Amino acid sequence: MISTILLAALAAGPARAADNEISLELGSLGTQDNRFNLVHDRAQMGTYGGRVGLKVLDNLGVLVDIQHGAWGNTVDVYGSSDTYYDETGSTFTAAYRGSQVLVGPKADLRVTDWFHPYATIQGGLFFGRVLLDDDGQHTDNANQIAATAFQPGGVAALGLDLVPIRMRHQLRFGSHLELGYGLAAASSFKATPPGGGDKIEIARFGFGGFYAKWGVGAYF
Repeated sequence: MISTILLAALAAGPARAADNEISLELGSLGTQDNRFNLVHDRAQMGTYGGRVGLKVLDNLGVLVDIQHGAWGNTVDVYGSSDTYYDETGSTFTAAYRGSQVLVGPKADLRVTDWFHPYATIQGGLFFGRVLLDDDGQHTDNANQIAATAFQPGGVAALGLDLVPIRMRHQLRFGSHLELGYGLAAASSFKATPPGGGDKIEIARFGFGGFYAKWGVGAYF
C-alpha cells in the first residue's frame, strides 16, 4: 500500500509540490522483544524529537527525523537454591537512554490545499546506552555498569499533513500524523565489570512493532 501511494504521488506531476518543513514531534515505538522488559515493561515506549523536510522534486521530498527517549525499571533479585530462598533479595535500577536518526523519501498527494496524505520509508541508526546501578540516586556510583550499542533499523508509514494556517510569503503552520511499523535489529550491550576484566553482555534486545508520530511545525 505504501509503495502504491509513492508511485501515485510521483505520477501526479506538478499538481502537488512537496513542502520544506521544520516540526517538533512526539512519538511511540513498539518494543515487542521481551528482553527489553529489563528496562521497560510495556509494549510501547514514548519518544520526543523533531524532523526536517526538504523538497527535492514535485510530490517528493526527503525527511530527516531525530528522536530521543529514556526509560527505567526497578529489578528485584532473589537468591535461591534447592534448600534456601532469600525472600528479602536485592534491587537494582536498569535504564535505557536511546536516540534514533532516520532518513528517507516522503511522497505526497494534494487532496485539498490543506490536506495532504503521504507515504514514507526511512532507514537509519539507533544508538542506545544501558545502565545498571544499585544506587539510582547518584550518577557517580562506583558500582554503575554502562554499555552502548548501535542498531540499524527503519520505519515504513502512512501519514497526513494538515496545514490550514497560512501566513505571508508561502509560510504555513500545521501538524502531521504518521502511523506505521518500526524495526531495529537486536544488538548486544557489553560492559566492563566494576572490578575490571573482560567485557560481559548485560543486555541484548531489538525493537519492533507499531510506530506513531505526531508533530506541529512550519511549512514553507
